[in-house]
Amino acid sequence: MQRLSITIDDTIKQELDKITAKGERAAFVSKAIKKAIDDYHKQQALKKILAFKPYKIDQDSIDVLREVRDSRSTQVIEASKS
Repeated sequence: MQRLSITIDDTIKQELDKITAKGERAAFVSKAIKKAIDDYHKQQALKKILAFKPYKIDQDSIDVLREVRDSRSTQVIEASKS
C-alpha cells in the first residue's frame, strides 16, 4: 500500500467530509480513483472499437473461421509444449 499526498479543491473536501467518516476517506478515495481508472480503460477500448475500420475478406467466412480455429489449436499445442 502506498501513501499519496494530493491537493483537492475546498468544495470537494467539504463534500468528502459530508460523505465519509474521517477513518473511511482513504478507502473512499482509493475506490473513486480505481473507478476512474477503470472508466478510462473502458473509454480507451470503446475508442478503439469505434475507430475500427472493417476490411473486405476475399474468402468465405466459414473458411476464415476454420483458419482462425485451426491456428488457435496450433497455438495452444505449441504453448503446452513449453
